[in-house]
Amino acid sequence: MPDLEGMKRKAQNAAYTAAEKAQDAAAAAGEKAEELMGSAGEKAETLRERASERAGELIGRAGEKAAALKDKAGEKAGSLMDLAAEKAEALKDYAVSGVALVSEKRTLEKNYQALGEWYAAQCVDSAPEAVADIVRAIHESQAKIAELRSHGGEAEPEAQEEKTSLDEGK
Repeated sequence: MPDLEGMKRKAQNAAYTAAEKAQDAAAAAGEKAEELMGSAGEKAETLRERASERAGELIGRAGEKAAALKDKAGEKAGSLMDLAAEKAEALKDYAVSGVALVSEKRTLEKNYQALGEWYAAQCVDSAPEAVADIVRAIHESQAKIAELRSHGGEAEPEAQEEKTSLDEGK
């Protein structure tokens, strides 16, 4: 019969040897894993630093471009504001000129009317031939107005205004 005790010892020795080799392999694998983890960590840190630097550069460029665009927008807005101010000033000048022109035309018309009334009063029957028909038409209208008033027609607007202002004062 084979020696069972010897075989048992050999099996135990082989198991111990296998366990030691497994422990050595596990320790070597752990060391290798730590080495790889350290190397991966270093690479990750390097990549993180590079990414951070790149992001900083991109943020800087974006800020510069944003500032340049802001400046351009400000310049454009300023130019548009200046143009609008110029246009507004031109329109104001045009309106002021227009109002002055209309006012002066009214003054001229009033003066022509006053001159015409004076002339018509002066030329009762002796108007020059060129304006005789106009002077005659004016005198006819004045006569009709006088006749209508004598029959109880409406009073003159000035007299009506004076009466109204007197009534309001009561």
